[in-house]
Amino acid sequence: MNIYLSEVRDLFTAHYFFFAFLTSLGTIQITTANSGLRGLWLTPSFVVTRLVGVILITTGVVVFFTQPLWVDGPWAAGSVGADSATRAWGKVGWSELAAARNVNDIHGGLDGIKQAIWFSLAALSAFAVSVFGGMITMKIFSMTSTDLSRADQLIGLDDVGLEGLRRRSYFSNLPSSLTNFKSEFREVWTSGLKDADTWSVFNLRRWKSTK
Repeated sequence: MNIYLSEVRDLFTAHYFFFAFLTSLGTIQITTANSGLRGLWLTPSFVVTRLVGVILITTGVVVFFTQPLWVDGPWAAGSVGADSATRAWGKVGWSELAAARNVNDIHGGLDGIKQAIWFSLAALSAFAVSVFGGMITMKIFSMTSTDLSRADQLIGLDDVGLEGLRRRSYFSNLPSSLTNFKSEFREVWTSGLKDADTWSVFNLRRWKSTK
């Protein structure tokens, strides 16, 4: 390969992170819009938030898979073959676009572990953007009774967890949610262990032996 592997790896990392970030952010917007969790919306409108999510996902996919057409990389036209070690630096043609990103990890591509790490970072970044975006949206566009559905109006302002995000931003909802978690954690953990223990191998064997 007549190019530096570090250049290929940096290019692939940047492209993959951008792709994972946009698609994760779009997914968060669609799912929170469907669930009514306004504390994570980037816009004050349900319809617009869903539309933004679709646009983000579509943009991420289209940009990621068409970048070799207009961004120089290890996919120069005529060099995209089965062996990624023979690649040349440049732009790819339409006929070779499908195989442009098939670069082995030993030649600068991303292996599974690196993809998992960068995807996790991108998803966390997308969540952070949703948190701060939702905080700004909730602060600037205050929700009135006309903005809320009848079901939402019946939700108490003291709700915590995901339900609390229907009317509050993430940071406004966090203290009460943590307090509730601390108060119920021991009970939930204990009851969960008891339920799990009833289905343990030892108890099942003991139950069968007594029959």
